Amino acid sequence: MQRTTTKGSTAMKPGSTELGCSIAFLGMDGVGKTTLAREVERLLAERGRSVARLSRREYLKKRPDGFVGDAMTGLYEASLRTLYGFAGLAGGGTLGDRFPARPADLMAGDFEALLDGAEIRSNDARALTASMLCEIAGHMMFRTAVVLPAVAQGRVVIEDTHGIKMVVKQYLLAKSLVDAADPLAGQLDSLLELAIDLLRPAGAPVSLPVLVHTKPEIAFERRVRQRGRVGGMEHYGPVGRPADRASYLDLQVRSQRVFDTIGDRWDCLRLDLTDPQEQAAPTATEAAATEILTAIGRPRVGHNND
Repeated sequence: MQRTTTKGSTAMKPGSTELGCSIAFLGMDGVGKTTLAREVERLLAERGRSVARLSRREYLKKRPDGFVGDAMTGLYEASLRTLYGFAGLAGGGTLGDRFPARPADLMAGDFEALLDGAEIRSNDARALTASMLCEIAGHMMFRTAVVLPAVAQGRVVIEDTHGIKMVVKQYLLAKSLVDAADPLAGQLDSLLELAIDLLRPAGAPVSLPVLVHTKPEIAFERRVRQRGRVGGMEHYGPVGRPADRASYLDLQVRSQRVFDTIGDRWDCLRLDLTDPQEQAAPTATEAAATEILTAIGRPRVGHNND
């Protein structure tokens, strides 16, 4: 097996002149992260770079063998079961009562249809807190077992969405269920702070976190054009509120405020994906992708090396 060498925060294959790095995107649902990731992947491939588009979900769909695959699958399933399992239904009972028994595939289309079609009327804030913990652990393991080894091989790893995004949404859903006087409210704040520290990307030049912006109304319109509707975790539906435009905008605006705080803490590259009015100008995605390629490897402040 070919061995890789690591010195400080850099990593490359023996004899290679190019360093590996990871690019992870952060921003509201529908902002255009996946489209931007594809454009960055295309441009890097044109330049002859070895590129890997990775996500924890897609990795688990391949059913990886060994303790890493088993552990990450267990964490993913635990996150889903605690997030939705205690949700109260309009007709009585909980959504967990309708879950398939293990070892059912919780990434299968029929399970996703069950979640999307459920008439949720309530949820449990402490169950959502447990889901946050599972999500934090799952992303930490994904970075350790999948992302950083690929970077050490000299590859450019692109994550369409950084794992902190799901944690932020779980945090906001749980916070919506507790009063300010409830001790859990403060504990949730502390847990989010811990997640921001634990999931901080590796130091430059190994990592380039990217925070993308647009108006939430534009993001909503993009989502509806893409899918015909917004997704199950893109509004307050999991805690019993209507799964409508207002619910989507509320969650996305609150999420973006947290992302902005994270962007400051992580020294993210900030980009706007609102297309310019001038027809002759490059699209926002094209301009952003070019800026990302320029930023790769450029020293940035605010990072702690892993």
